[in-house]
Amino acid sequence: MLIGALASFPFVYYQLMNWVVVGASLVTVQQAYQRNMTALGWVFALVAVVFNPLAPLYLRADVWQVADITASVLFVLSFYFITNKKPQTRTA
Repeated sequence: MLIGALASFPFVYYQLMNWVVVGASLVTVQQAYQRNMTALGWVFALVAVVFNPLAPLYLRADVWQVADITASVLFVLSFYFITNKKPQTRTA
């Protein structure tokens, strides 16, 4: 959806995309936490804030294009890093 956002779609597409990106970001934060990858978790917490549909950022279209490409690259990289590291058991 992030790469698709580079094309011209109705506004509802971008609203739906923001919800999907926030949801995927929060799942990635949770998975990064389980694998003790705190830095990656913070990166995706920031992605969730940037794409937050409840308190949207009003940026120029060219800035959003850079954010869309950056976020899509981050998701691809996180998939590689998270799937190659086993979850760790946390002790209190």
